Amino acid sequence: MRSEEMIASEWSDFSKQVSNSIQLFPFYETHTLARQVFRKKVRDNESTAYVIYKGKNPYLFLTVEIGKVTNLLILETGKITWRSFFLAIDLFFKQTFQLNSTFVFPQSLPLYLQEVFIKYGYTVTENKVASKDFSYRTALVLGGGGARGAYQIGVWQALKELAIPIKIITGTSVGALNGALVLQDDFEAAKDMWEKIDTQKILSFPVSTASGDTFGGMMSQIGSFTVNAIQSNGVSTEPLQKLIHDTFSQEKMQQVTADFYLVTTELPNMMEKNIHFNTCPSDQWQKWLLASASFFPAMAATKIADKYYVDGGYRNNIPVDIALRSDATECIIVDVKGPGITKPVKIPATTSCLTLQTPWSMGAVLLFDGARSTKNIQLGYLETMKAIGRKYLGYWYTFDETISSLEVFQQAFFTFIKQTYQIELWHSAERKNKICKKLRRIYRDRVYTENVGMVLVELLAKTQEISASRLYTMQELVALLQQSNHVRTNLVENIGMISVQEWLKKYYEDYFLLSDKQQLALMNNLLDSDEKEKPQRIAFLLDKLPAQALQILMKEFILQGVDQ
Repeated sequence: MRSEEMIASEWSDFSKQVSNSIQLFPFYETHTLARQVFRKKVRDNESTAYVIYKGKNPYLFLTVEIGKVTNLLILETGKITWRSFFLAIDLFFKQTFQLNSTFVFPQSLPLYLQEVFIKYGYTVTENKVASKDFSYRTALVLGGGGARGAYQIGVWQALKELAIPIKIITGTSVGALNGALVLQDDFEAAKDMWEKIDTQKILSFPVSTASGDTFGGMMSQIGSFTVNAIQSNGVSTEPLQKLIHDTFSQEKMQQVTADFYLVTTELPNMMEKNIHFNTCPSDQWQKWLLASASFFPAMAATKIADKYYVDGGYRNNIPVDIALRSDATECIIVDVKGPGITKPVKIPATTSCLTLQTPWSMGAVLLFDGARSTKNIQLGYLETMKAIGRKYLGYWYTFDETISSLEVFQQAFFTFIKQTYQIELWHSAERKNKICKKLRRIYRDRVYTENVGMVLVELLAKTQEISASRLYTMQELVALLQQSNHVRTNLVENIGMISVQEWLKKYYEDYFLLSDKQQLALMNNLLDSDEKEKPQRIAFLLDKLPAQALQILMKEFILQGVDQ
């Protein structure tokens, strides 16, 4: 089951279902009154109204204020069971790791409803308050991905700040190394290691004198790495062995409380081997860490007791199954898009799983760079705070804003369009739906009337290659967009070493005629070529290509309208 916060402009999508819903508990005197109150909460955008889906269909509508359920409606259609209802409520609260769920009623509950609450683990006080405390056995599942693993350290930072205890850790490859860092529970040491890391601290091979800050330099580094790997049957991992030895404390590892499992692959039969770190002989655990991260044939295999082992990603790159076998009740899965096999796993209905995977690329897998790692740590932190803390807004970027504050900025943008080009953007519901639908395709997340302005700013910032690894206010990101119009953004300076794929994507966006960036530039030149025809051309483009036309108008507003 999944849940979403309900937004005023999306009310029409749910009005029919809400009209066909009834109270399951007596929050209000009548079903009609409960529906009216719920509708007002949604329309006021108070961020207290939610919809819970069962499959793809709405199942429950509820309001939660200061951690307490104050209204609840359920669709009349379909069979309703107390078990499925309370499971949905449990999962709703446990998605954000709440300590309890509480129902507060205006008057005493009938005795039979009190008994229902008690049967499903609630304590009833004063006959009108039902509360249930949650216990968690949370697993942190860390996937493989080499140098991209710094993102997982940022996730860990957020989990510590949110006070979410981790009882089980499973990891593959760099996820195993990070899992051991989490187990050791020294965040500052882990952060310092990643921020100072470079490829020579992981692998031993002759480094090209060319800088990795250019495409030619990057290819030279990869060429040097590849030649050495072929000649040596895998690049030496002696530097990584030393890093493991210097980073992990035997004393701290003997004091751990969480269960830690890592994955490696046995040669030559390519069989998956799972190691329970807590019961591993003390003279072997460093070798098992090395084995899990040995990305053969690029890296040399690791020999342990007359057998050879390589990267666990060959068999199980995201070890959710191990966490479930260890009786995890919740899984936080951190997928850093590493190469390897992701096993199909059936998640039990009673288990809450949250997958954290950034929409951004995170650099090369085998070439390490401290500056890029620092950015990826910050990205992991911010995106976890959005997903679990529900503290910030945005998809590509992270905003310390509210829906209300975004609407003020957006209204100023709409006023600019109307005054400058005599265009009423939201002249019909059909126009609103069309624009939001078109924007969703390129934004890849929820787009609704209240966040269109934010979406356009994010898309422009992404086109201008502005870093997503910091927390912004709308004013701050707009200011950077104003600067980037006059000063060309340096992607390497913004985020650190970039991968071959990122270089190629950058080349495509900068020079290929059909790229989004070039299409916007061409459309902008077309509009500016004739000032008299510009209003008519904008009106035409808003009808045919609304997403692109609105980005052009937002850029113009930022450069002219915001300051005014």
